[in-house]
Amino acid sequence: MIKKYVLILLFCITLILSACTQSEEDTQEYSGTIGDGKAMDYEYTVTKEENSFTWKIGYKGDITTIEESIDNKDELLNFMMAVSDSKLILSKLIISLSYFLIVVVFSFFLYKKNRKLLKDGAIVIVLASIIALYIAIDASVDLSIALQDIKLHYLRLTI
Repeated sequence: MIKKYVLILLFCITLILSACTQSEEDTQEYSGTIGDGKAMDYEYTVTKEENSFTWKIGYKGDITTIEESIDNKDELLNFMMAVSDSKLILSKLIISLSYFLIVVVFSFFLYKKNRKLLKDGAIVIVLASIIALYIAIDASVDLSIALQDIKLHYLRLTI
């Protein structure tokens, strides 16, 4: 039993060390895609060519290519952050709704198996459902705000 744990520990340490010892590229000479992201219908791709950055931003497949400059650098970064934030908020919404569905299905099975057990734990089930719904509603409001933020930055960049 201890040998299994030692082997798993050695494997984990090997993975960590290999990840920490990868060589860094010289960013001055690197050309290619630096980053990209997509959330809902908005997307961006950042590429570096010699000493300039090119951004491709889009909405529903309508792609606009923008050269990064001092004037639009902050707006491009804000767009990128808004897309990333909306992806995180969307995942939070999906997780909270999944949790709510698990609580509902679990309650349904308890009700079918033993009604007395459900009556004893009804307060806990109701509280868990309320918490899940609260988190889901909060995430949906945050997602709506994040999408409006993305739209604002997108329109500022493309108009």
